[in-house]
Order: sequence, then C-alpha cells, then structure tokens
Amino acid sequence: MTDTRDNVQMNIAVVMTCHNRRNLTIACLRSLKEQTILTGEAENKGYSLSLWLLDDASTDGTAEAVKKEWPGANITTGDGKRYWCGGMREAWERAAGADPDYFLLMNDDTTLEHDALEQLLRLAPTPEDRVIAVAAIADPRCGRVVFGGHKGHKLTPVQPAGKAEECDTMNANCTLITRAVRRSIGGLHSFYTHSMGDFDYGFAASRRGIRIVQSPKVLGFSEPNPTKGTWRDKELSKTERLELLWLSPTRGLPFLEWCTYCFRNHGWRWLYKCFSPTIRILAGK
Repeated sequence: MTDTRDNVQMNIAVVMTCHNRRNLTIACLRSLKEQTILTGEAENKGYSLSLWLLDDASTDGTAEAVKKEWPGANITTGDGKRYWCGGMREAWERAAGADPDYFLLMNDDTTLEHDALEQLLRLAPTPEDRVIAVAAIADPRCGRVVFGGHKGHKLTPVQPAGKAEECDTMNANCTLITRAVRRSIGGLHSFYTHSMGDFDYGFAASRRGIRIVQSPKVLGFSEPNPTKGTWRDKELSKTERLELLWLSPTRGLPFLEWCTYCFRNHGWRWLYKCFSPTIRILAGK
C-alpha cells in the first residue's frame, strides 16, 4: 500500500538477532525477499524492507553470508552474551533511530509463506494503527501452530480458524509492529536476557488498549523449542532441572527475571507464579 497523499514508499524495518545458524538465517532472509509486497504480486504494494541484525559473535560466517545475501544490511556485532532479548532489544533500538513505518520482529529460524507480510499488513493497514499483527507459525512436521498469538496467562496458543483472532500476548517469531505502537510502548523491557520479553511486551500492549491480532491462517514455519536439556526435561534429575531453571538464561527462567515477569503480568497471583515452576519440578512434573 502506498501513501497516496505524498506517494512515499513505506519502509518495514526487519529486526533480527542471530548466533551460529547461518543456513537457517539465510533461508529466513530469502523468504523475506520473496514476499508478494516486494515482487508486485500483492494488492498492497509500495513497501521496502530494511534489515537490522545483531550478530551475536557468530563463528560460522553468518554475518558474512548475510552481507552477501542482503547488501545494505545494518549489522551490529555482539559479544556472544546478548541472547535473544538482548540482541533483539539492541537491533530494535538501532532500527527505531531510522524512524521506519513498521517494525517486523523476526526469528532467524522462521521461514515465511510468500504472502505473509501482505496478510499482516491487512491487519495493520497504516503505521498509525494501534495494532500488533502476529503471524501464526506452524511446526513443519505436523502443521500445528506453535508460535504466534496466545490467550490468557497460561499462554494458550491460538490455532487459526480462517479469520483474524484477537489475542492477549504473542511470540515475536514474526510480528509486525506499527510505528504508533513503538512510540507508545517503546522496545523490549531491559530486564530480560533471553526469553519472556516478547510475552511481556504483548501483555504491556494489551494493558494499554493496543490490539494484538493473529493472522487467519498459517503464514510461516519453525520447529518448536526443544525440551531436552532444559528445565522441562524430565530425564534430568530434579537438582539438574532446578539449576537450569534458576540459573540458565537460555534453558531456564532466571529467578529475578521470572519474578519480574510474574509481578508485571500476573496481578495478585504473582508470588505463587514465581514459585510454580519449582513446585512443578519437585512434584516430578
């Protein structure tokens, strides 16, 4: 869609972070470059994409491959300890400095259908809409949606049923955020290292009356997060699971971060929620 008032092409800033997943990252970028809004096949034309990537000290040549695949990409190098929230937060801050019309938060292990952005832009037609448009992302092995919009504090994934669905929060595997939303809320909360930041952002948006809407159909694919080797892995001892739960930024829920998330989003039940994962492990669940 072109702004007919001044015929200015709208820019979507793609925000990503990556670490040693070169092939997946390149596959993700190629699926973005093949979007119908860029190839002229979509009704809503007049968009351009810019890429803002934080490469968190990859050693497999990811940054070099991205430069070759996407000339003009804005790439920052991390220290290897940014993880998902830290990397996305920094890349998003840099992208915001360019004042684009939209931000597309993307996971580098997600590949999109050709009309994914076309569908998301129908849910958030203008940069001034107070809307977060979320892509339903499915497991390629079974077709069930594993990332996207969620309802309630139990984070029940929304399975698309042919129409756009209102949600309470979301994963940011493929999420379109308008300029108006960014100006209202800002970026990801600075307290989170790896996980929880996108869910926290979604709940913050809902509290401010910003609509979170999931696509009517599956718009992309990504394998679900594995449980093996994480705090949820029942093959590990309870001691090992507890250590992972409270100490590992990537395989657990660091205690202070988790308590902050619960306090911000769970109301009067927050203290119980803080200890519910520990109770679950001790109960052998």
